[in-house]
Amino acid sequence: MYVSGTEYTRTPEERADPFLSWKRDDKAFFASGACHILSFFFTILYPDNGYEIIFIKPKNRLPGSHVYVKSGDWAFDFNGWSKEAELLNVTEGAYGKQYPGWGYEKIVVKDDLETFCKQNYHRPPAYFAYLPWERTYKFIRQFSSNPPKS
Repeated sequence: MYVSGTEYTRTPEERADPFLSWKRDDKAFFASGACHILSFFFTILYPDNGYEIIFIKPKNRLPGSHVYVKSGDWAFDFNGWSKEAELLNVTEGAYGKQYPGWGYEKIVVKDDLETFCKQNYHRPPAYFAYLPWERTYKFIRQFSSNPPKS
């Protein structure tokens, strides 16, 4: 069952202190604050699989942006592989409860990581307490590089 990123929202202290934010467990780290790093690195590790990077961009500047990798009906993010429809439904339901009228635009990302970060106010890798590549690699390697068959 898909778990929404709302379960891992950073505290104001974690937002202000990159070292405190870094200390969260991997799932929390990649759910809130580093989902874009996870997604871009996943596609770097598996460049020939035809994966798309998807950006959930909330309307009206509300919280709840999320970045994940898409392959057919499947999505990869901090939960590992999930059906994309479930990811979208759970995310919309969770943020809709917290922010009435919450909606989003689903965007296929074509830019590189640096451009994406600049255009969408996401933290570039150098702005984390430590460069996130090794942590991201270890997290990704826990999962299959391909979505489930069923």
